[in-house]
Parts: sequence; C-alpha cells; structure tokens
Amino acid sequence: MLIVEGICKRFGGLQALSECFANVERNKIIALIGPNGSGKTTLFHCITGVYKPDGGKVIFDGEDITGLRPHEVAQKGLVRTFQITRVFRTLTVLDNLLVSPAGQKGEKVSNVFTRGRIIRQQERDNTNKAIELLTMLELVSSKDELAGNLSYGEQKKLEIARALMIDPKILLLDEPAAGVSTEAMNTMVRLIREINKNLGTTFFLVEHRMNFVLSLAEHIYVLEGGRNLVDGTPHDVVHNPKVIEAYLGTRKTLDTSKSIGR
Repeated sequence: MLIVEGICKRFGGLQALSECFANVERNKIIALIGPNGSGKTTLFHCITGVYKPDGGKVIFDGEDITGLRPHEVAQKGLVRTFQITRVFRTLTVLDNLLVSPAGQKGEKVSNVFTRGRIIRQQERDNTNKAIELLTMLELVSSKDELAGNLSYGEQKKLEIARALMIDPKILLLDEPAAGVSTEAMNTMVRLIREINKNLGTTFFLVEHRMNFVLSLAEHIYVLEGGRNLVDGTPHDVVHNPKVIEAYLGTRKTLDTSKSIGR
C-alpha cells in the first residue's frame, strides 16, 4: 500500500535522509525504529507532505504522492499523528472529532439555506460515527469534557480517534506511547490491535519503547544516521548486532523488556 523509494532530505549542510526505503503492506502493523536523531520523524514528514523530499518517491496505493501538501495526502487516505499531542484543547472531546470529516455540507454558507435537511443528516451521521469511535477508544464517558482536561494518555487516544474519523487507509503514529504510563501503553497496544482487526486500518509507527514495538509490529525498519540499517521480523531485528551496536555502542544484549502478550 505504501512504498518509500530512495527518499533523501537535506537541511543546509546536513544530510538528514539518504536513500531511505520502506514498504508497508495492507492491513499490517509496521514499525520504524532507530536512535535519537536517526531521521524517523523526518521520514514521516517527507511521506506526509510536511517536508518535500530532495529525492526519491512516495507511492501510496499505486499513486505517486511525492511533494503533495499535508491536507492533500490526508485526503488520499494517508493520515498521521504527532509526537506532541495537537488536540483542540478548548473544544469538547466530541467536537474534536466532528471537525475532522472532509466535505461537510454545512461549511458552505449557501447550503445552510438550501440543503438544511442534508446538513442535519450528515451531522447526525458524523456524531454517530464519533460516538462509536469514542466508545472503541474508551473515551465516550468524556465526550462532553474539554479536550485540554484529558490526561496525556487520553489525548493520545483522542488523536487516534480524530484521525479515524476520516477513514484512513494507513495511519502513521509518531511515538504513540511516549510520555504515557505503562498501564496506558498496554491499553494503547490493545486498542491498536482492535482497530487493525476490526476496521482493517494499516499502521506505520515510530516508537522508542521496544516492548511496545515488539508487542505490535510484524515487520521493523531500522534507521541510523539517516540511512536504512536493517529490516526484518521483530526477532531478527532485536538480535541483529548492527542494531545492538547502533543503540548501545557495543555488541551486548539489547534489553527490550517483556513484550505485551499478543
């Protein structure tokens, strides 16, 4: 579904990405890992149009989307979240979801007077869908709460729910477990599995917490210094001497902790 071919990105004299590649198959959960500064988020930015790559291609669902703007990429069905939550803090949890769907008839002033019935039906449909997603993400009891009052872990879940409102084909998650408790991380693992299974959403995620990655990923890509280092199954990757050396600077055993039961 997603093919990243030879992506390069330079910032002045810094070569941030060099010939990076990745393939994300439909309905899979794929991870991208690497030490701090290895280029993971930069690659996500190039895929989703935040940055325009200096070389290479991004092919999504058979279409070259290289260089499209972020909203154009999202409209294609490739949606992302960010490291730091970006919820609308002064809107309710429910309203955070209702702003997401594209093509809302009520956004056109003339429709308010000529297509009122259609607008009301669309709003009911969007509200019903939002309630279903909030129920799935275990946030429905907070639907009338201001988003800024949620815990950080709940805001992470809210961002995922908001992204799901536009029916993404692939959801890119940038450090979904960062800054949350172990309990919240375990919940996130379970919810991502359920979304993948029940909605068929494909996931491509960046994460530092290896137990989180090992609990979810079917295939892992490793970046180091802006280049692909290795890729493979979780077992092969975490036991690869190159990966151990990149993370620890020495070929010891990489402590991944215990992955959460699959």
